[in-house]
Amino acid sequence: MLIAGVGGLGCPAALLIAQAGVGNLTIVDPDRVEVSNLHRQPLFDELDLGQPKALVAAQRLQERFPALAIKGLVAAVEEENIEPLLTGHDLLVDATDRIETKLWLNDQCVRLGIPLVHAGALGWQGQLCTVLPGRSACLRCIFAAADDESLRSSCREAGIVGPVVGYLGARQAFEALALLAGEWGQLTADRMLLFDAWRPSLRVVRVKRDPNCAVCAGVLPARSDHTRKNTRACSA
Repeated sequence: MLIAGVGGLGCPAALLIAQAGVGNLTIVDPDRVEVSNLHRQPLFDELDLGQPKALVAAQRLQERFPALAIKGLVAAVEEENIEPLLTGHDLLVDATDRIETKLWLNDQCVRLGIPLVHAGALGWQGQLCTVLPGRSACLRCIFAAADDESLRSSCREAGIVGPVVGYLGARQAFEALALLAGEWGQLTADRMLLFDAWRPSLRVVRVKRDPNCAVCAGVLPARSDHTRKNTRACSA
């Protein structure tokens, strides 16, 4: 399993996935631990400041679960390395923090036939869904009608509440484990979970595969620079 980003989403997801005994776990993130990360990224503490997140997270998990094969890579997920990174992994957990990156990862997973577990959060709200290439709606289907500017804020610009990403990261772990177990009926494929911690509310809405989707319908070429601008696997 590949986890892209080990921040507010990726930390709880990676911890719970490792606790479940999933081996062959690779964590990739280009960033280093900052003070602002500590309130929502439980794999890190003050002694880790300035250290690469991916390496620290992998070391923490390896110490707690020595029987597992856990690897940390200090790298951004880009066009040049996406295929080698996904080779040998059953699915991708997207714990990045920018919509451009999320959509690009969606495109690559659909192209390569790799299931994707998506989550995103801003402020007190967040969403989660699973993309099954060739079987369910992808992120392009879901967000095609959304206003571009409303999607472009990252957690660094709009702020984020720690427990929101903690909850969604835990849900990502559930989705990933259900996928590995073959429990397709338990997934949020063709459904999106919407979480609002302020009101509070939790609801699931149906989404449909778009027959004209540029990704699902195979309109885009196999390799494309269409979303490479600002795509960088940093963590929420």
